[in-house]
Amino acid sequence: MSLTAVLPSARQLFLRPLLALSLLFGLCYGLNADFALAGFWYQLQGHAWALQHHWLTEDVLHRGARSLNQWVIAALFLHFAVQILRQKYLQYRASSVPMPASRWTAARQQAHGRLLMSLALSLAGVAILKHSVPMDCPWDLQPFGGNQTFTGLFSHWPANRVPNACFPAGHASIGYAWLGLYFFCLQLYPALARPALIVSLLLGISLGLVQQLRGAHFISHDIASAAWCWSMACFCAYWPMLRSALQRTVHRLNFLNTTTRTQRGTLS
Repeated sequence: MSLTAVLPSARQLFLRPLLALSLLFGLCYGLNADFALAGFWYQLQGHAWALQHHWLTEDVLHRGARSLNQWVIAALFLHFAVQILRQKYLQYRASSVPMPASRWTAARQQAHGRLLMSLALSLAGVAILKHSVPMDCPWDLQPFGGNQTFTGLFSHWPANRVPNACFPAGHASIGYAWLGLYFFCLQLYPALARPALIVSLLLGISLGLVQQLRGAHFISHDIASAAWCWSMACFCAYWPMLRSALQRTVHRLNFLNTTTRTQRGTLS
C-alpha cells in the first residue's frame, strides 16, 4: 500500500502539532516553567542532583538506553541492506530460473527506507543543534548548585565562557526519533500506527524525564527535541507529495518564462 493513499493532510498531522509544541515551548521557556520544574526536582532530591550519577539513571537509563538504541538502528540498517541485496539477487536469478514472489515489496522497502531516513535526520539534527547552540544545563547554573549565571537561548553568549551543549535534549531524542514508526505502521500495519505513536511519545517523555531528574535538561529542551523529530518524520512522509508540488511549480514557471519570451519575440 502506498503511504500517500492513507496519509492525512499536512495541516492536520504536521502544522497543528508543530504549532502546539511551539506554544508549549514558549510557555515553558518564556514563563519560567523551566526553572520552576527544575527547582522542584532539585528540591525533591535534597537541594542536590542525587540522581545525577546514580547507577539506574546514569548507567542503565542513560548510557544503556543510548547503546541499545544504537544497536537497534544498526540492526535495522543491516536488515534493510541485506533485503535490498537479496532482492537484486532474486531479480538476477529470475531472468534464468523462475523464482517465488518476494515478500520484500516496493512498499516495504519504501517504508523501511523512510524510517531509517527519519531516524538519521532526527538524531543527527539534534546532535548538530546541540553543538551549534550554546546553552547551559540546570546543573551548571547557580540556583541549582552550579557556578554559572543563566544566559538565555536568544541572548549573546559571553565570550569568556566555554559553551555548553545542552540544547536541545539529546537523550529525549532517542525516543522521539522513533516517531517515524507512526508512518511506517500507517503504510504497512495501519492498526499499529496509533500504538506506535503512543509508545514513541512515552519513550521520549520517559528518557527526557530521566535527564531532567539528573539535572541535565530543562523541559523546554525536551519539547524542542520532540518538535524537531516530529518535523523530520513528517518531512520524510510528505516528501513525495512536496517533491511533486515543487516539480509542478517549476514546470509552471518554466512555461510562463517560455511564453513570456515568445510574446516578447513576437512583439519585437
